[in-house]
Amino acid sequence: MKKTDKISYRQKSSQELEKLLLDATKKMVESRSKFATGNLKDTSVIKKVKYEIAYIKTLQTINKNEK
Repeated sequence: MKKTDKISYRQKSSQELEKLLLDATKKMVESRSKFATGNLKDTSVIKKVKYEIAYIKTLQTINKNEK
């Protein structure tokens, strides 16, 4: 994840973060199914998406605690 991505995620509202989390979760399911069938060439995608999901959840927790 690039530094610019992290900065843009921090500026998002809680509803936008929720939508991003849903999209990342869908991407994770697709990547895992492709991996299971042997169609995934770049397996590092799974690790990157897991990191993205964790980062979004962390930001949601931070936003919730600030309110």
